[in-house]
Amino acid sequence: LDKQPVLEPSKPPAARREALATRFSRMVPPDGVQVPHAIAFRASPRIGANAFALPSGTIVVTDQLVDLAASDDEILAVLTHELGHVHHRHGLRKALQSSVVGLVVTWYLGDVSSLVAAIPAALLDARYSRDLEREADAYARQMLEFNSLPPALLARMLDRLEAAHGGRKAGYLDSHPATDERVKALGTGR
Repeated sequence: LDKQPVLEPSKPPAARREALATRFSRMVPPDGVQVPHAIAFRASPRIGANAFALPSGTIVVTDQLVDLAASDDEILAVLTHELGHVHHRHGLRKALQSSVVGLVVTWYLGDVSSLVAAIPAALLDARYSRDLEREADAYARQMLEFNSLPPALLARMLDRLEAAHGGRKAGYLDSHPATDERVKALGTGR
């Protein structure tokens, strides 16, 4: 990803990035089992405020997300969500699921154009992705509570992220559940 024009070197001071990573590394997972991971800070004007977990266990946090957060605790809340993806191996599961869905759709539909075959696969994939997001949110809620941090931190960041991305509400093909649904599941008010 670093070789693509999407990510750039992070601009906040190294000491700030290291302090965030160190503080996060001191948090205890809800089941007490440490999840191998690494945190990589990158700037990305194209992606904007965001964080995502790679199958390798690397969690990428954009400078724009750091700027959007009202506190370091809110950044930690987002990191707990991404760690939930790593813990549950969502990256690997998603890669396997996508290849299996594509294979099944192609087999079922036979020799059809890739566009027609891709539509049902995309619908199934979006549903699967929303379920993974719910699972990562649940992990984050447990981890935040286990470390005496309120899940409302993640809820506030979800609201901010939605606003930063134009207030887009989750649609049928989106990979994330609606923010209102996620905030409610976190058991918090705004």
